[in-house]
Amino acid sequence: MHTITSYEHIGILLESDQFPAVVKGYLRTEYEVLQTALHYDEEQPYSMETHGYSMAVLESKEGNESLLVGSHGLDLLNSTPEYVELVELLDGVCMYRACLMPDNEYFLLIYALRGALKPELEQWFAERSGCLAKEDFE
Repeated sequence: MHTITSYEHIGILLESDQFPAVVKGYLRTEYEVLQTALHYDEEQPYSMETHGYSMAVLESKEGNESLLVGSHGLDLLNSTPEYVELVELLDGVCMYRACLMPDNEYFLLIYALRGALKPELEQWFAERSGCLAKEDFE
């Protein structure tokens, strides 16, 4: 899992070969849009955590049922997300985007490539995004 709370983390993600270029571009844009929405003051080093946000990018087939992000432990499979959606990117790449709010002061945005997760996680995302197709789990 890649945790993103600063531009340094985005840089590490962009340098990795773990994700397609279209995914890296999408995540960079998501980060920059959130940075703008949170009224980043360039005089201060920007950290999403200062504003109560973080991003987590799930890696293929790893055990991410329990996420530990910052000081917030979260059991993903037993959590209730604020929303889950399936985002269609270029070249037929699809990515789940979920928002969880473990407490009243913290938002966790989770991103995962469709079809690259363990079956129970794939089903969790698919059911909650309304994109559950029977053939996905046969």
